[in-house]
Amino acid sequence: MFINKIGMEHLETGMNCQDYGYPEAYCPIVCDGCSQGKHSEVGAKLYCYLVGNCHMTREKAFVKMLNLFGDSPKTLKDYLGFTILELMTTADDFIVHYCGDGYIILEDNEGNVTFEELSDGEFPKYYIYNYIDGEYLSHYKDGVSFSQKSYPTSKYKKVGIASDGLRYILQADEELKQEFINCLKSGNELKTKLFINRNHKIFKDDVTIVF
Repeated sequence: MFINKIGMEHLETGMNCQDYGYPEAYCPIVCDGCSQGKHSEVGAKLYCYLVGNCHMTREKAFVKMLNLFGDSPKTLKDYLGFTILELMTTADDFIVHYCGDGYIILEDNEGNVTFEELSDGEFPKYYIYNYIDGEYLSHYKDGVSFSQKSYPTSKYKKVGIASDGLRYILQADEELKQEFINCLKSGNELKTKLFINRNHKIFKDDVTIVF
């Protein structure tokens, strides 16, 4: 299941959808562009293309993007400020690598669905900070790194990743939240998209889900 929906507030203010994702099974990716970056959706889409479609390592992908956009701190923050979640599956574990905010969606062997929030607080981590001189940064002057979480395949039958726009439906009333969970469990992409369309006012921020 791959969901990529623009948030209601972005529609109302004329902003683009700043989320993007790559849903292929071998390495799903979700990227969420910085809302202060004027064109952060460009970097989010390009990263998904280079890593997902072209099978580049994240380091090679960032070098490629730096060659395209140059080294101006403002340009890098405008175009390449985005969070990254990546999911890998081995015989024993689901492994999530992440740099920045988002959610992990867990479905255990009994069919229970839970959500684990990944949050850096007020200031999300953007990997591009590693390529900007610290004097131009207010936070993370020493750079940022990826973190990792693992979930055993013996306990979980499915693990997904999502951007932090998911938070609004998780704050909704329990009946509506349960209806959304049932859509996820069904594995029906169209059904889930229609649910979001019917309740678009709740989904204020862009949301991308790979599950």
